[in-house]
Amino acid sequence: MVHRLEKQTIWITGASSGVGEGIAKVFHREGANIIISARRAAELERVKAECTGPGSVQVVPFDITDAAQREAAAIQVLADNARLDGLVNNAGIGQRALVKDTDLDVDRRVMEVDYFAPIALTKLVLLRLMEQKSGQLIVTSSVAGKHGMPFHSAYCAAKHALHGYFDTLRIELLEYNIKVMLLVIAGIRSNVAEHALLGDGSEYGRDDWGGDVGISAEECGERVVEAVQAGEYEPVISIDPAREPMDLKDKDPEAFIQRMAGLMQWMGK
Repeated sequence: MVHRLEKQTIWITGASSGVGEGIAKVFHREGANIIISARRAAELERVKAECTGPGSVQVVPFDITDAAQREAAAIQVLADNARLDGLVNNAGIGQRALVKDTDLDVDRRVMEVDYFAPIALTKLVLLRLMEQKSGQLIVTSSVAGKHGMPFHSAYCAAKHALHGYFDTLRIELLEYNIKVMLLVIAGIRSNVAEHALLGDGSEYGRDDWGGDVGISAEECGERVVEAVQAGEYEPVISIDPAREPMDLKDKDPEAFIQRMAGLMQWMGK
């Protein structure tokens, strides 16, 4: 059997559920040695037990927003693995509140988790990748990184920031043969909405779409492997209703605004 990621060592954050769990299981099945991280050690152990590939699974739990824990995790991963072929910056948090109802502390929290934490972790492993003159940085973004969405202002801001940062980093790393990919995803079945932050910082606690709607996390992982193999910069992994506004924004900006206004009314209910 041919394994498309055979013997590659790849670190995946946010791997205890959702997209991160799906990527971890598929990457492992495709022959990668994976390092999986998130805050919940017990859930990481569950994911490890459910991985079915030929490679190893290293569990490194930590809080990605805690600078000391983040640095300690990077030191451990780099010490335990002579080579690091990839980092999947997947850990993140969502938002469900209008701008006028969102405390500034919530804006800062979303930016910390979704933007500052992944770029800080990237900096901690970047020199290893540059020394190797090879590697892959994969960043989970969203259609919200390509256009505005009601009830998602801070989330959109963080995802837009990721595009600016990693698009620039891709250029700076050309001579080092390090590839940078941003995953433009939407409609993946996960619990991200349940943990999204309301304006006061409490959790949203429910799923907008229903558990059976959308793309499974492992289907998403399969698409990511295909994108890695093809050297894509910005694969779109999305259900059609979420992809359509992204295409509409450039073709008909007024129609896009009206569509988003309709979404705002629906979400407000």
